[in-house]
Amino acid sequence: MKPSYLLLMALLTGSASAQDIYKCVQDGQTSYSAAPCTGGQLQILEIPSPPPAVDKGAATRQQRVASQLEAARKKQENLADQARERAARQKETHDKHCAQLRLEQKWAAQDAVGAGDKNRDAAQLKARRAGERLAVECLN
Repeated sequence: MKPSYLLLMALLTGSASAQDIYKCVQDGQTSYSAAPCTGGQLQILEIPSPPPAVDKGAATRQQRVASQLEAARKKQENLADQARERAARQKETHDKHCAQLRLEQKWAAQDAVGAGDKNRDAAQLKARRAGERLAVECLN
């Protein structure tokens, strides 16, 4: 067995109060025991007593639940904020696109009014299509 396993076994078999463990080094071999060494080097190791049991009680549990609820609420608020920001960016992009379509429709209508006899039909078709595209993409 490895020395660390021996130490672990000695710790587990001991009582909860502090006790001495003897570390013996003999012929290059290290061993741990509850009794002093018969020969070789001796080093006494003291096992510290475990910390006193703390009754965390219901208050700690309530605090933990309250902090978890607070964290969940903050996460929901962050998600809602992100959704609002995303919706605002999408609306801004859509409004910009619609403004561009209105401008194109206006220009096409002006071109149709100023077009000569030869190009009038094509200009009127272009203005009508620009108006239809505006109506489809930007229903107000």
